[in-house]
Amino acid sequence: MECLRETQTKSPHSTLEKVCKRVLPPGVYKFLFDALSQFPVIRCLTGAVFGALSGVGLFFGLMQNIAMTTVQHVVVGCVFVGLCSLGGMFSSLFRCSVLLMFPSMIGSQGRTFLMVYVLHGLYQGPIANIQRNVQDVASSMGCNIDLQITHSKVMWRMLTEPYVQVVQEIVNDSEVFQKEAQNVSRQFQKIQDEVMGQYGYDSLGKESVHTANSTQEEYVVKTRARCDYVVQQGVSRCQDWFSVKWEKCMNTIQAPLINHFLCVPMQFHFLCDIMRVMTSWCTENVPVEGNFGQTFDKLNDSINMLAEHFTTDVVLEKLEQQSVFGVDILQNFSKELSREFQEKSVIAEKIAGAITFLLSFTFITVFTSAFGYVHQYCRDIHFDNVYITTYFRQIDARRRRAGKRYLLPLKKAEQASLINPWSLSIHPSELMPVIVGFLQVASLALFVCVLLAVDGILHSIFDLIRRHTFTTYSVTSVHHIDIVIGGDSMLARLLRKTIGAFNTSSNLDMQSSNFQCLPQPHALSQSSYLWIFIPLLLMCLMCCLQVYTNRLRRVITAFYFPKREKRRILFLYNLQIQKRISFIKRQRHRLRNQKQTFIKVLSAVLAPLKRVGCRLFWCWVCGGFVRQNQAVECSSVGCTMICCQQCWTDLDNICYACLPHQCGQQDSGSESDVYYGC
Repeated sequence: MECLRETQTKSPHSTLEKVCKRVLPPGVYKFLFDALSQFPVIRCLTGAVFGALSGVGLFFGLMQNIAMTTVQHVVVGCVFVGLCSLGGMFSSLFRCSVLLMFPSMIGSQGRTFLMVYVLHGLYQGPIANIQRNVQDVASSMGCNIDLQITHSKVMWRMLTEPYVQVVQEIVNDSEVFQKEAQNVSRQFQKIQDEVMGQYGYDSLGKESVHTANSTQEEYVVKTRARCDYVVQQGVSRCQDWFSVKWEKCMNTIQAPLINHFLCVPMQFHFLCDIMRVMTSWCTENVPVEGNFGQTFDKLNDSINMLAEHFTTDVVLEKLEQQSVFGVDILQNFSKELSREFQEKSVIAEKIAGAITFLLSFTFITVFTSAFGYVHQYCRDIHFDNVYITTYFRQIDARRRRAGKRYLLPLKKAEQASLINPWSLSIHPSELMPVIVGFLQVASLALFVCVLLAVDGILHSIFDLIRRHTFTTYSVTSVHHIDIVIGGDSMLARLLRKTIGAFNTSSNLDMQSSNFQCLPQPHALSQSSYLWIFIPLLLMCLMCCLQVYTNRLRRVITAFYFPKREKRRILFLYNLQIQKRISFIKRQRHRLRNQKQTFIKVLSAVLAPLKRVGCRLFWCWVCGGFVRQNQAVECSSVGCTMICCQQCWTDLDNICYACLPHQCGQQDSGSESDVYYGC
């Protein structure tokens, strides 16, 4: 044990320690690699500074995407940095976890962070651009619809305005119409009195008038009665005239008897009866038309209705229009669309905020992953304990010098279980995370390409619409009506007040275009492409680099926990010694069940290639591909086992597939050869 301690003080157990010993000053080297009990004050101060700086970095990484006021940022930042300072001062686990964040950022956790960042870039780039272009086209549609509605309103106004104006003028002239109607009634009253009046005949004719059945008959009877009455009055006046003349003649001639003789002609009043001949003429030739009664009745009814109170009202009926896409087409379509898109934009902002918050959460997972690695490293001795380190080589060299069983160089079958950290080649056990990472990047890249292609296609379509949908509108209307009504009669004045209201004139010549309604599609900027593809390229690079950064995690953890690393390497070395001792036994058991292996099935499937002179060989022991000139085939009949030259030598040139019960040369090492301690 004393010899081992002296060797331990003389030669560093890690490559990092070797490099630091050569590069750093002795004081700094002792500070870094001596026991924790050395330099306690300086270690506390250095840890506090390291914790404060890491706390500042962690705070900006975590809180930059969380909405808080300035005062809240200052308070939370001070508390967070203070806690990190305490962690850096007293906890090696915290300091190690902070340093492990850097290789974790280059590994799978950093790839996850970049994936979320790419999604954020997609949302801010092509997705937002597609939404903006679609909104622009929808607004263009709304603008065109508003333009069509405006033109329709103008045309409809030009068609209906003359009629509305006529009705409005009639409404405004209602009092004048009322006066004209009253004047018509007064004028017609004279005609009505003339037709319906009870005059122009004596009482003898009234009985026949009252027996009439209609206005026509009544008017005919009244006319005849008036005609008879005129004849009777003529006869009476004629007789009165003869009587007057007789009196004058008798008074003029005073001589009796002579005056009677001379005035006898004045007694010829019978001559007046000649006028009664007109009675038959009145009966046969009464000047009354056959439809006079009906015409008078209709005219009388019309005049009576016209004499009533004259009123005019304009009633406009509004029809409710059905909505189009939830928007009333009679309203401003563009404003309604803008309001709808504004509501959708609020939801989009919430989604963007959730993605931004997810970025901070992803940054937290980087720290938790690093902390989890340190925690498992300290608790599980099997965790990530597969590396051939410098101390592993030192132990093997010591055992070789002591003449004991050693491991290096590894057998070909053992190379699959241990990793050389200085090898640039990717170990088979490290290949699966790389493939999974590349598949993730490829799927994300495919999704990005689809979104970018959709954005480009939509931009091309919208630009084509913008360049080929320019329209010029020309609305021309000439309206001229001139109705001339002459005369000064009552009917002429009435017609001038009604039909004359149609005398309107209007001209319209409107020129417009939909230039302001054309969509203006936005192309995705080059910076947006860069913010999307650069993280994708970094993710591809991380898929390759994560193999080496994962190896670096063990180096950082071993620096903070050197005793734990020493125990892990001793355990790994002893475990490999045990496996080396039982190598023959394990291979014999495995080759006995080789019929169920994948290599056996694959060899059987590729057996037909032997007929064409092409054969593929896989070693049944290490599973590696073997060239035909280096393959060793079992010479036993019916045995198809194939081995590489090295594995055949390790099996002591014995085929355990066809001789399963044959025991190979066993190792006679003792327990002291198996376990190695310091």
